[in-house]
Amino acid sequence: MNRLFLYSGFLFILILIFDAYDRDYNQPKIETTQSETSGSTDKSAKQPPDQTIDSQTTQSAVKPIQKDIRSLENKKLLINFDAKSGELLFSRLKSYPIKLGATDNVVILDYDKKRYTAASNIQIKDEQSPPIFSVVEKSEDSATLSSTSLTNIVLTKEIALVEGSHQLIVTNNIFNNSNQNIYVRNYETISRDNNSTASLMLPTYTGSAYYDSENKFSKISFDDMLENEQAIRVKDSWISMIEHYFFSAWLPTSQQTKTVYTNHENGVFTIGSTSQYDTVEPGQNFEYKSVMFVGPKLQSEISNLAEGLDLTVDYGVLTFLSAPLFWILEIIHMVFDNWGISIIVLTILIKAIFFKLSETSYRSMAQMKKLNPRMQALKERYAEDKKKFSEALMRMYKEEKVNPLGGCLPILIQIPVFIALYWVLVESVEMRHAPFVGWIQDLASADPYFILPIAMGISMYIQQKLNPAPTDATQQKIFLFLPFIFTALFATFPSGLVLYWLTNNILSIAQQYVINKRIVG
Repeated sequence: MNRLFLYSGFLFILILIFDAYDRDYNQPKIETTQSETSGSTDKSAKQPPDQTIDSQTTQSAVKPIQKDIRSLENKKLLINFDAKSGELLFSRLKSYPIKLGATDNVVILDYDKKRYTAASNIQIKDEQSPPIFSVVEKSEDSATLSSTSLTNIVLTKEIALVEGSHQLIVTNNIFNNSNQNIYVRNYETISRDNNSTASLMLPTYTGSAYYDSENKFSKISFDDMLENEQAIRVKDSWISMIEHYFFSAWLPTSQQTKTVYTNHENGVFTIGSTSQYDTVEPGQNFEYKSVMFVGPKLQSEISNLAEGLDLTVDYGVLTFLSAPLFWILEIIHMVFDNWGISIIVLTILIKAIFFKLSETSYRSMAQMKKLNPRMQALKERYAEDKKKFSEALMRMYKEEKVNPLGGCLPILIQIPVFIALYWVLVESVEMRHAPFVGWIQDLASADPYFILPIAMGISMYIQQKLNPAPTDATQQKIFLFLPFIFTALFATFPSGLVLYWLTNNILSIAQQYVINKRIVG
């Protein structure tokens, strides 16, 4: 019966491996966009006619040699931008310290350290020279830029932070002062290097992603960008760069068809989107509005901003289980106003749902424990003949009407739920810097005094004592060390995850103890 735990653990690991594979590699096949006017591939997706939008061109267009860096801020955000190009170079979240108690706050956009920038610009067909802007008006949370550097064309750009939000709006306007039509479109980009701060023990995805009404949520990793620059025709789309807890995204402002494209140059990876060309007649204005979110994956904030934006909270292949679990966890939190207590209550609810399944497993284990002395006697009697030992063992099972695998299925059914809750606790920024009790002031960080991991290890040891002892000496040694191994492993895990595991173990011990008393005596 003890093999059941090894098999269950093995299955647990397999599901995690499959989940990791699905996150990184098993993304939808992306077809290159076809031209609207012909059957040939539309190079304008990643290489617009007459002006290439790639990292090299955008750097020359929006990264002049001498930058004019200005700042905007509100209660939630501080943004630095280049006044000569309008490119967003830096963003700091005022409400999210880097570490608990730290004075420095989380930085997302960061040109100097990660080449992490964002831009919304107008592209003019057949125009090779990039516009150069200057500031014409500025307040604390908004700025208006203007450019007359292009012949017979006036460009204005307004960058404004949205009050009480992690959003900003970039409005690009073009005035055609010439005597002929011009053709323009809006393009939005997010660029960064591929350095990730994800933990090796708790790996999370860092890379680009996009969403559209047909393909829904799709990720394009940095490796994917290296292998193939891509162009995808989309509708109602947003593009983003995501990492653990935080992300940036250009949100949809209309239902028009766009093209999402990717490229890379000199270690900088870009995801961008372009609108279709619009005609601006002589003496006419044309305006594009872009909305960017740059902040935490706080589901209460992002769920209503754009369809599918909450999928940046990456639960992976078990999203269909993780999403409702988080919803329930949020409701519990509304009652108790403590994420630690909410985890305990949710664990109790899950345990209650699986109570009958767990009871079946524990009854099977108790029956096996009752037969354990007879199993040891058979092993000693047939020590030199493993075949006869197996035959005698199966005969005993048949006589006593005991199924040695009777507890497997109930436990295996619960494993996906446990993994789904694991990702809820790992991915939810709501747990970050959330206090529980006393020494636990951050459920997303490891227990500073290792009290929870040690308690978890003790609970695992007690659970082992309630189970039938292995007949094999090697297995006995393995199980002897498992509590120590898991204690060391869980010492690096977030406190919220260890709290869930400890609570589940305590409830399992209580249920198993009662059943053992009834059957074994």
